[in-house]
Amino acid sequence: MTTPKLSIERVGKVFEGRSSRVAALDEVTLDVAAGQFLVVVGPSGCGKSTLLDLLAGLTTPTSGRLLVDGAPITGPGLDRGVVFQQYALLPWRTALRNVEFGLEGKGLTRRARTDTARQYLDLVGLSGFADRYPHELSGGMRQRVAIARALAFDPDVLLMDEPFAALDAQTRETLQDELLRIWETTRKTVVFITHGIDEAVYLGQRVAVLTSRPGRIKAVVDIDLGDRRQTEDVRSTPLFAEYRHQIWSELHGEVARAQRSELSAREVVSVG
Repeated sequence: MTTPKLSIERVGKVFEGRSSRVAALDEVTLDVAAGQFLVVVGPSGCGKSTLLDLLAGLTTPTSGRLLVDGAPITGPGLDRGVVFQQYALLPWRTALRNVEFGLEGKGLTRRARTDTARQYLDLVGLSGFADRYPHELSGGMRQRVAIARALAFDPDVLLMDEPFAALDAQTRETLQDELLRIWETTRKTVVFITHGIDEAVYLGQRVAVLTSRPGRIKAVVDIDLGDRRQTEDVRSTPLFAEYRHQIWSELHGEVARAQRSELSAREVVSVG
């Protein structure tokens, strides 16, 4: 039996405050195969970003365990690259130097770092913008630099936390196409967090739906739209609509439940 690239085994995460205790995730179990594009959706506050932080090794689970290639995740590692919603670029570095940043701990020569950074800027369509600073780039371009930086040190796994959420609709769709092209070129294992059902269906091979907090796996939907590039507008096809409705049906009740829970919490605070 093939070992999954990522294994999430009965993972729970509780945040302890001075006067409160918040369970973000509970008994989450999921495997991700090597080269698979998994999208995770769920209502606000269900623990999606917490799950990504756990996979990145930025925090530790309260219960359960997470593994990469069968080995426990004990912290950040070069086998996993992370792309956040906010670009997190260094403003005093050019696009090229931002991409080089992740390579500086690998012992490469300056020439090798530069050549690799240029290769990945070319991969994301920014070969002509290597010498531009972040403030000279559009939001979509900055996110492309962030993706290039994450890919440049050649991680096995790419973890993406709502990377296109802050972009306008047209730029978002363009970058979705670019991300699919990059994934088809590199065949990295991708875990992608989003609020958008359309985005989940368009990008994912599989879509995992989380419940309202504490987040649990409610459903995993396998997506088979064929080669999206062979269809002029795959988002308008009946099959796309069928997948969208399936995920919406799983998610709709959880969003309503999360909203009721938030309202109840506000009422408690108000009464108190």
